[in-house]
Amino acid sequence: MDAIALEAVRLLFSAGGTGWIVAVLLGLACLHLHRENLRALEARIEETGTTATALERASQTNAAVAAALESRTRVLEDLTRLSSEIARGVDRSDERSREKFDEILRRINEIRLVGKA
Repeated sequence: MDAIALEAVRLLFSAGGTGWIVAVLLGLACLHLHRENLRALEARIEETGTTATALERASQTNAAVAAALESRTRVLEDLTRLSSEIARGVDRSDERSREKFDEILRRINEIRLVGKA
């Protein structure tokens, strides 16, 4: 490690100070790259915030859709129950109608039997 550091110092002072120019240019390049890296990170953070906001809105929308579906399911259950009750009522009414019709037919037959006798 020491040998590398000594070689770097020797190159810095050799060739009439051109090593310093290279070192300064390298330092400026590193500073520029550091700033660009910070800008890229800030852009990614902002993008992540935008994505988080979009996901939150989508989550709220999904919750609203789920609530609407649950409400619709309840309505459908109520309609199913009501239609079942109506169907049972119709069946009962049909039985009563049949009983009344049978009674009418019996009376008509009684009248015919009395009329023939």
